[in-house]
Amino acid sequence: MDIDNLLQRNILGGQEYEPLFPEVSCDKTNLGNGSTFDTVRMIKEMVVKYNHQTKEVAKQLQQETLKETCDKIYWFLYNHIQYKADGVEQMLRSPACAFKQRAEGVDCKTYSIFASSLLANMGIRHYIRQIKQPNFRPDLYTHVYVIVPLNQETGDIKQGYFIIDGTTSTNREPIYIMAHDTEVNLPHYGLNAPKSKTNPKGFAKKSPTVAKKNANIPVFLGIGAFFGFLFLKEN
Repeated sequence: MDIDNLLQRNILGGQEYEPLFPEVSCDKTNLGNGSTFDTVRMIKEMVVKYNHQTKEVAKQLQQETLKETCDKIYWFLYNHIQYKADGVEQMLRSPACAFKQRAEGVDCKTYSIFASSLLANMGIRHYIRQIKQPNFRPDLYTHVYVIVPLNQETGDIKQGYFIIDGTTSTNREPIYIMAHDTEVNLPHYGLNAPKSKTNPKGFAKKSPTVAKKNANIPVFLGIGAFFGFLFLKEN
């Protein structure tokens, strides 16, 4: 069964959101080769670099509760951006590029960049999760999506989390045998520090990145066998 046909949906026009994104050309930039861990690192770098593109649409999508906000982000991604699996070339699109090419389609990596960028603008803690699935190449990480811890203060996913996976019609987490989570923290800069000879312009402090491996807690059956086509193979 063709994965594009399986996950394709009828998307909404979305013209009302077009003014909220900057104009981009979607020109290709070669980011190099690497393993799936390199891919997640690049996803995080894309979020840090391009999250500003979702600043205005994030204001439209943020809701009163965390659950409502996650549901709204999922709704936006699923209903406004078509799915299409990457071929040999792995595409990491910025949010503005993804929305510009929404009728053409994107895959799980770009959905994750988009969701993470929105959450970053909303100040919501979250992780990029990559998984190994039992029904397709269990030796490889073959799918990626975003998880949002219920406990926003500690970020402890053991206390529960929501998922945002724009690839599926159910937004339910697929069965997996191993997961690796990378927290997305944006750099923060202090601009009012006292001047000194060694640091005349003040200071800059970058928040740490947390990568955490978690045991699987089965939740919902997904379409695991097909997600092998969505993600980079490990070297």
